[in-house]
Amino acid sequence: MNIRDIRTQRLLDLIEGRDEPLILIEAMAGMGKSCLLGDLAAAKQALLFRGSRPPETSDRLCLWDVPSSGHVEPLPDLAGSDGLVIAKRPARRLPGLDRCVAFGAVHRLPEAALLYQTEELVAAFGEVKGTEVAATTGGWPLLIDANGIRSVEPAVLTRFMADEILSELPAETLIRLAMMLAGRRVADVEPPLPLARLDASGAWMIGGTALTLPLADALVTEQRRRIADPVLRTELVEAARKLGSVTETILDMQKAGEFEAAEHLLEAEHSWYYLYFHGAEAFDAVLAGFHDEASHQSDTVALCRALQALKHGEVSLARRLLADRFGSETLDPARVLGDRRRYSVEFRSFRLVMLIYEDIPLTDELLHVAFAILADLPIEAHLLRGSIYNAILEFYLRSRRFAEADDVAERALRHYRFAGASLLAFYISLHLAIMRLMAGDANAAGEWADEAERDIASLGFDSPHDGLLLKLLKGCVGYEAGNDEALILFLNRDLELFSHGEIWPTLVEFALQYGSQALSRRYSTIAARSFLDRWRVYQVQNRQFQMMIDSREVMVMQNGNRWREAADRLAQLPTPVTQAVASNARLLARLGDRDEIAVALCWLRHMVFETPTRADLVECLAAIEANLALTARQRIGVQIWSAYVFKRQRDLTRARAQLQTTFETAARNGCVGSLSEELVFLADLLANRRIADFLSTVSEARQVLRRLRDFGLGNSGLGSRNGLSRQETKVLIMVTEGASNKFVAKMLQISEPTVKFHLGNVYRKLGCSRRKEAIAAARALGLVG
Repeated sequence: MNIRDIRTQRLLDLIEGRDEPLILIEAMAGMGKSCLLGDLAAAKQALLFRGSRPPETSDRLCLWDVPSSGHVEPLPDLAGSDGLVIAKRPARRLPGLDRCVAFGAVHRLPEAALLYQTEELVAAFGEVKGTEVAATTGGWPLLIDANGIRSVEPAVLTRFMADEILSELPAETLIRLAMMLAGRRVADVEPPLPLARLDASGAWMIGGTALTLPLADALVTEQRRRIADPVLRTELVEAARKLGSVTETILDMQKAGEFEAAEHLLEAEHSWYYLYFHGAEAFDAVLAGFHDEASHQSDTVALCRALQALKHGEVSLARRLLADRFGSETLDPARVLGDRRRYSVEFRSFRLVMLIYEDIPLTDELLHVAFAILADLPIEAHLLRGSIYNAILEFYLRSRRFAEADDVAERALRHYRFAGASLLAFYISLHLAIMRLMAGDANAAGEWADEAERDIASLGFDSPHDGLLLKLLKGCVGYEAGNDEALILFLNRDLELFSHGEIWPTLVEFALQYGSQALSRRYSTIAARSFLDRWRVYQVQNRQFQMMIDSREVMVMQNGNRWREAADRLAQLPTPVTQAVASNARLLARLGDRDEIAVALCWLRHMVFETPTRADLVECLAAIEANLALTARQRIGVQIWSAYVFKRQRDLTRARAQLQTTFETAARNGCVGSLSEELVFLADLLANRRIADFLSTVSEARQVLRRLRDFGLGNSGLGSRNGLSRQETKVLIMVTEGASNKFVAKMLQISEPTVKFHLGNVYRKLGCSRRKEAIAAARALGLVG
């Protein structure tokens, strides 16, 4: 039996018996509508019309093949008609049809009904050939004749698809087809048959193997045609936005050579903020599609590539890109931020954000100009306003203005939420969590970490580096709560990848603090210093990062009982803060720079350990504790030093009271990590029975004591456990570091004979007879890290 006759009979069965007077067949070109109507007319002796006028009412079945173009007249009243079958293309508008549909007079025949079914092809050509024809053609009548597969040149088929089929599809359907060909699942869509079909799982598939390459080529041809037409391009862009396919559309524009259109779409999609709405992978792909010289010709591309460089840690490249496009004077942030006539508000906003990554100190004048940019922005410019507050946030944190930092962080977060910028909101949540850790409040930090995790989960794209940021944050929150497993795992597995990505000062400070502390506690001083050395290599050209690393290394050496080496390192740092400054209470109270405070604290810590009985030490510690530029975490350390000094100066009442206050605050905020940094002093304090018994009567203090025991006692307690006095332990530590008897006497403010006396006791208690043996014993006992 002829394949067309088989299909005709099936469709006759679908048509006959319908109560509606009008049967509507809407199908794209190549589906065999005209042939079908001719076959139906022959089978039913029906009247067939092919002109622009619909058939008049008749007592016989009428068939109307509506022309694909030109004027057509309205449908007549179908009352008294024996039936009318209409075949037309989907995009063809037919006057009077909507009225018939509204009155329930129309039955739509599904487009898929026009395809040859596999069982029909098997019946016509046999099992093997029929199955092959079905797989190759998808049942598309255009590719099937009486002998099986019709021979059609691929180029001809491509042109036919582009000109006769794809050109009539709505922009949204065209975008869906492109997404399907790219292997993306597309839900809730009626695919254009037979070019694409839905399989049993709901995924799109190509109708037949013969269609795959011609369809892909036709799609490119049609997309290029629409991209070149400003009106059609607008429709295409709107469809791409709706379907989340903007990146693919920009890439298609670039492939078509329409770089100006691609740039306009990139600019319309928030310009350099494109990264935060579509992800780093899409951002990099889009920028790779522009020629290298585009950075010199386009403001949008130049800013995007500058941001790309910043996100990859290449600050010098970002500065060069700005200088090449906008002039070398743009490297001076004060000139750019203050010149509202020459530079747009968008460019000034970008230049302000770029300051976060640069090694440029923020002055009060710059801060004032930064705030002035807000006056040039409408209140609904949420992205730009949020970014200005975001940049100012970083500067407030550097200058330790925590109350103002909290305020601008909340403002930035609110604007980013309004803008729907979840990734940018994530960065603010991350900052707020870090600020809570700085404040010694691990409970609040955990809440903001959860908020940051929700922000990441709401992204419509992968953001691996930001996932690492979240991982580090949660590890640090866990560390403050007394569990270092997640942080140690991050440092061992993810640090290399993390350190080569986007870095800003607050994040570096955060990573250095917790990373070195955890490694020093879990492994050794050497492990912690190796960690810091890696960061020193990564940030070799950044002065402020180097100072952070140096001051942090001093703390690590001190915790490893390398006090002399730490003091030598401190003395070499290029900073105006010397031991003399750290001994001046008036100067300590006025310090405001982050790095200068860190160095001053290192000197104070050294003096607390070496000369705790100094008469002016209590005053100096009180002055620095009252300094508002200290983080709460740093203030906890100072309070523990004060308690240690009180004890050494035989004021146990004040020592106990100070420790009780500190422990109660730590228990309330769920913060034990900052206490564990000071185990070198806490071990000595808690070794005093009167202090330990007093604290054990306070429930909050007992809770902290239990968690501190999980962290272990500091090295300063090891000497007493081996029968050494405090002074003997100090002498042994300094000798182990290579100090001479004369130097030890000077540092401890005792005579050389007294040093020899203490060494004699050390030799006797450790079973040694020589200096070299005592040094070996000290290392074996863990007195030196």
